[in-house]
Amino acid sequence: MEQSVIQSLFFILLAALLGGTLVHFIKLPLLIGYILAGVLCRVILPFSVQNTESFTQIGLILLLFSIGLELSLSKLMHVGKVAILGAIIQMLVTSIVFYFLLSLLKFEPKTALIFSFGFSLSSTALVVKILEDRSETESLQGRIMIAWLLVQDLAVIPFMALLPVLSASSTSWFLAVTLSLVKSISVLFAIYIIGKKLAPFFVHHIATRNSRELTMLGGVSFALGTAYLVSLVGISPALGAFLAGVVISETVENHAIFSETRPLRELFVIFLFVSLGFLIPLDILNTNLFLIIIIVISILIIKLVVIFVTLLCFGYKGKVAISTTLGLLQIGEFALVIFLSSVNEGLLTPNQTSLGIVCVLITLVLTGPIFSLAIPLWRFLKKTLRSQSKLYQLLISNHKLHSLSEQLSNHIIICGFGRVGKWVGRVLTAMNIPFVVIDYNQDVIGSLQKQNTPVIYGDSAEQNILDQANLKNARAIVVTIPDRLTQEEVISYAQTVAPNASIFARAHNDNDAKILARFNIERIIQPEFEGAVTIVKEILRTQGKSLKEIKERIKALRTAHTKNTFK
Repeated sequence: MEQSVIQSLFFILLAALLGGTLVHFIKLPLLIGYILAGVLCRVILPFSVQNTESFTQIGLILLLFSIGLELSLSKLMHVGKVAILGAIIQMLVTSIVFYFLLSLLKFEPKTALIFSFGFSLSSTALVVKILEDRSETESLQGRIMIAWLLVQDLAVIPFMALLPVLSASSTSWFLAVTLSLVKSISVLFAIYIIGKKLAPFFVHHIATRNSRELTMLGGVSFALGTAYLVSLVGISPALGAFLAGVVISETVENHAIFSETRPLRELFVIFLFVSLGFLIPLDILNTNLFLIIIIVISILIIKLVVIFVTLLCFGYKGKVAISTTLGLLQIGEFALVIFLSSVNEGLLTPNQTSLGIVCVLITLVLTGPIFSLAIPLWRFLKKTLRSQSKLYQLLISNHKLHSLSEQLSNHIIICGFGRVGKWVGRVLTAMNIPFVVIDYNQDVIGSLQKQNTPVIYGDSAEQNILDQANLKNARAIVVTIPDRLTQEEVISYAQTVAPNASIFARAHNDNDAKILARFNIERIIQPEFEGAVTIVKEILRTQGKSLKEIKERIKALRTAHTKNTFK
């Protein structure tokens, strides 16, 4: 290996270590540290990283492969209408607006078209990571964002196939369009066949070897192999790897493959983002700083308006709409794929590509701080605009009542009818205990309607929704939603309106349980801990321990858990 390659790899890893350590200390995503480290090291260390280009390509392939593994087409069904139609509308509207804006800024039509579509995309990698860190992947806004991003990612397929059309001469335009459509249809059909027939067999066969090394090699081989095959028909290898991940996500072994390939992916992703920082020419920042500022601000404003209005049109308001909007403002990693592929097609110059990459990286860096403002902004606007009835309506959820008697009293309110809430409801039904359900899932609403169960469509965090559930006359409130911020809103309002009602809340983890404990509610339940208690009981029973010994041990376990969690 040449000395220059070793030097480049060393400085990339050193920059990543220093940048990652710094942003971790100030509690920002590590991705931001890698990007900034690359930019700063280009200024300080005057050497080229062109020899590491292959590493960055592998990093992009493995990153998008792992993103595909974490997603699933079945997830679209939970919020299908807003995800599919909403994402398509958002991409079309933002692309059109960006195109005319870039045209006004004197960009050529083809360049404006490529940039406008790339800027309409959001970052699946960063948004999913932030949602995981905030334990919001199962929240309503989290499910909407993930499904929305999946639709955006799939929309890249036809656009990538159309890139050769843009570079074709006018005489061969019809042939190029036809060929591109054939490519897109062929790739989608092949993915469907692989997902239904080949992938499950391939993955299961490797998994039966019970070898972690083979599982890792199988996952990486499948990703790189798919990337190579789709590149033969002129489609980006990174896009092929993403589709391979989506295919494997439908198999039962997807989690094992993800866990085994993750360390290798993390290393190459470091190369990817630090190298992207290195690849930004300084003269781009010097000569186009004002243009970059205009483009970035325009992206944030246009996306904010389009996404928020789109969500309003689908009936999502308040906290859900604001959180989803602020979470999707950035430009995604697939924009990088589009820009880099456009260079190879001769559609973008290296300077134009660098300009696009700079805009992507800036929006990625801003995502964390912007998204953290969602809940404070929602609370501030609700308080400020309460006297403005029309504007205030945009900050509270619509609600639809189904089979709910206004005389209902001494009842139980179940906030969230998912995996936990439905079992609570089943027992209450069997015991003839009156209850009402609040949920934001239309499938749940429809199912409960058929069962003649009192149900309200809306966000439990909204005070008017809780009022419709006759909160002031409720006997108890069961909060099963795995969204701590929503839990806090529900508990705070319930303790004000119905101070005598018992409150039971589900805690996602120890940190959430510790925060919820400050409200002094009746009981905080952690499903994982309760599952562990049940397992311990069964183990001790099979070991021949007496009932008294089992009770004492369980009591000691609960005491230790309470002491460690709520101290």
